[in-house]
Amino acid sequence: MKTKTLLPLLILSTMLLAACSGVMNSSQAAKQYYMLMPLTGASVENTDAQKPGLAMNLAAVPGLDSDWIQALSADARLTRYANARWPDHLPEVLSSVIQRSLAATGRFSSVDAAPRSTGGAWFLQLEVQKFYGLQDAGGQTKSVAVELYGSIECGDQRESFTLDETVPVGGERLSTVVAAHQQGLDKVTQELFNKIAGVCS
Repeated sequence: MKTKTLLPLLILSTMLLAACSGVMNSSQAAKQYYMLMPLTGASVENTDAQKPGLAMNLAAVPGLDSDWIQALSADARLTRYANARWPDHLPEVLSSVIQRSLAATGRFSSVDAAPRSTGGAWFLQLEVQKFYGLQDAGGQTKSVAVELYGSIECGDQRESFTLDETVPVGGERLSTVVAAHQQGLDKVTQELFNKIAGVCS
């Protein structure tokens, strides 16, 4: 009698264990998330008695508004590095990183993400036009392109600009490609500091 009762329970337990094992050992590769860091240590001397506030708005051209880490192939196709992603969609990631970089300069009383300026704050508008690896005909990533188009408004001064950097990639490893993205971002961020300082002197 005991054997008849235990047999169905044993079969059910075995089936549940097999099902759980299948979920735990998924054949799909795990997503890998990569962080970009703000540029620090680039403080800007500010002799103003009262530091201005800065409002910043950042958008991206179609195709770059995703969380995939991408490359542009030789035939103009946007391709994805397998399972490699930013922690959020690219505009949100770069907005956060550049916002923190600007705040770290010490030039501004505040740096806020906002669609427009209020209360006399300066206004920085940016659009990400390039932020991807550049691949040759064989699919190898040879460099990373970073380009921001934007404008700065401060008081009665306004100027538009393009910041563009291309960074060589020393190998096909994903960590090397991401490091080149970081280097390109650092360079255009420093150029952005210089541009703001020149226009809003």
